[in-house]
Amino acid sequence: MKTTKVLLAIAILALAVLLFLTNRRGNCNINTENIVLENIATRTSIRAYTEQPVENSKIELLLKAGMAAPTAMNKQPWHYIVVTDKQQLKALAECNPYAGMAAKAPLAIVVCGDMLKAIEGNGREFWVQDASAATENILLAAHAMGLGAVWTGAYPGKERCEAIAKVLELPENIIPLNIIVIGYPSETPQAKDKWKPANISYNKYGSSDGKTIDMEQMTQKTVFSEFDYTDDFTGNPFLWFKGDGLLLAVGNKDKHNAMTIGWGALGNLWGHNVNTITVYVSESRYTYQMMEDCKYFTVMTFDESQKEILAYMGTHSGRDEDKAKALGLHVQYTEHGAPYYQEAYEVYECELIYKAPFSKSEMIGPGKEFYQNRPNTKVHHMYIGRILKAMRK
Repeated sequence: MKTTKVLLAIAILALAVLLFLTNRRGNCNINTENIVLENIATRTSIRAYTEQPVENSKIELLLKAGMAAPTAMNKQPWHYIVVTDKQQLKALAECNPYAGMAAKAPLAIVVCGDMLKAIEGNGREFWVQDASAATENILLAAHAMGLGAVWTGAYPGKERCEAIAKVLELPENIIPLNIIVIGYPSETPQAKDKWKPANISYNKYGSSDGKTIDMEQMTQKTVFSEFDYTDDFTGNPFLWFKGDGLLLAVGNKDKHNAMTIGWGALGNLWGHNVNTITVYVSESRYTYQMMEDCKYFTVMTFDESQKEILAYMGTHSGRDEDKAKALGLHVQYTEHGAPYYQEAYEVYECELIYKAPFSKSEMIGPGKEFYQNRPNTKVHHMYIGRILKAMRK
């Protein structure tokens, strides 16, 4: 499924669909390579949909995309069953434990293999690769058209295949590979960055020999957009620093570090345009000296699927290892040189405008109790940063 031919076909399909859509908008001055790669990188599984039905014209485009997939010996051993009937969608949802969302979706396409068209002999199972390539084409085309979709597997699960065959009244020669559930999305999950150099060998298994990959160029394929946080801040300011926390990063291209933070504040100082993020760092932390030496820092949020990043950053020290490298994170830098990670969802770039240590003697109540109960804990320092820019995936 991941052969060069399959990937080439996927890229060509996505490019064709996107060129069609952008040309209709009168925008021909586009970087086609980035558009194709962005469509691939940002596609993710969508499992919640609005009630809006999918237009017949778009369904036909999805099917044409599927039929444009590579196929061994041009056998085209596929058959597509389009399901829009609510009762049939509900029945399909009951056939597959992972396809429950079909009950509330406007559309499903069941991608099947036709054994009467399959290659005879040792190549018979190539139908699975052909139908899988077709499925990926449909998923990418759906994403390019503003639809959401999810691939739910059937074959080789015998019970699932039999249940689907019963609902759709399939003859024996038609085997369901999967159910693609499709609709207009009512959720906006972030695509996961699955790039892992550890999964690559060159020339032979386990060898790292080969060309050097330009990681900076690679990670720039996923773009952040600046947004107006004063109008479009989606968090609860009282809960923003709680829960799984945020990530604070500071340093420069020679040396940087990041740490999970659970203390902080949002606010405004000295004028209506001085919006601030305040963070607190203990003298014992590896990040502390960098906060003392650097003028800029970033605060990052991550989506729910990336909790392990915050957990790792909060339990390991930059003194002992390069934590970003250990997690496979890709570091980028703001125009002022502050580090942030390509895997983040939101990035707030801050300019340090005030810093001071806590005074234990001035503490009353919770603060005093905190340090009394932790006599070995070094004092925390307060760092107030003026927000210069907010970026979001």
